[in-house]
Amino acid sequence: MNDLMKRKIIKQGLGGYTIYLPKKWVDRFNLDKGSGVEIEEAGDDLIISADGKKTLSETNLGLTHLSESSIRTLITNAYRKGFDKILVDFYSENQFKILADIVNKRLIGFDIQRNEKNRCIIESVTEPNADQFDDIMLKFLFNIRLLFGSVKKRINKEDQFEDVELIEERIMKYDNFCKRIISKKSIRNKNSELLWTFLTLLNHGQREIYHLNKILKDGSLDKQNGELFKSSSEIFELIFLCYTKKDIKLIGKIHDLEKKIIYDLGYGILSGNNSSPITYHLLISIREFYQANSPLTGLLV
Repeated sequence: MNDLMKRKIIKQGLGGYTIYLPKKWVDRFNLDKGSGVEIEEAGDDLIISADGKKTLSETNLGLTHLSESSIRTLITNAYRKGFDKILVDFYSENQFKILADIVNKRLIGFDIQRNEKNRCIIESVTEPNADQFDDIMLKFLFNIRLLFGSVKKRINKEDQFEDVELIEERIMKYDNFCKRIISKKSIRNKNSELLWTFLTLLNHGQREIYHLNKILKDGSLDKQNGELFKSSSEIFELIFLCYTKKDIKLIGKIHDLEKKIIYDLGYGILSGNNSSPITYHLLISIREFYQANSPLTGLLV
């Protein structure tokens, strides 16, 4: 970790200001008079980087399991952490096919190339722009809303609704993108941890709705689970409006709704004989969306 360096601002003529750059830092990047530096605003911070001197970070990973979930977790977290090149050793053709599918569906701006029989390179070909963060964050939220809508149409026996699998792919892709930007561009931003936690809780909540859809055999819900599904959708909608409209007053409604759903309706179902895996997924989704209000409150105050 770099030592904190404090410098005094020096006023120049015509209203300009300068600071001294640390000599060790200048020497490390072979900078001299006339060399360029990059200056980036990050919240209250001003980040100075050596222009053109940034090196691509890389990591080496070895696959030991064949399950899609274990491979996906390993690769997407390397992507989220900000690595630009991921060297992967694998031992089967099935693992490579899984890798290729993950890169295609989950990693914005990355491509995969096989350079040896049991090794491939996953690397950045178009680095995501931090200026896109807000737009991708909104797409993440809109697609969770779309997920609810698609499941609702299936429950209501409507003929046309968007493929939930495609919606889920987009949600996961946008989640990975936003977390990569947080890692690479916003480490110094005071909201970074809050944003990461907010994304994670929303993602966990929507995954429960995704899995709910997979176990709906005839596409119908009984009355009690129908109420839970409606409530989960309502809590997410309040979260959506809080974030997009920056309206902290809606937070109170989320607390009131969660208490009514979990402690009155939810506990009543669980204590009876009508609980099912469907009930489980719905109650967990409600809890995850509710918990997302905490980092969201931190973002809004």
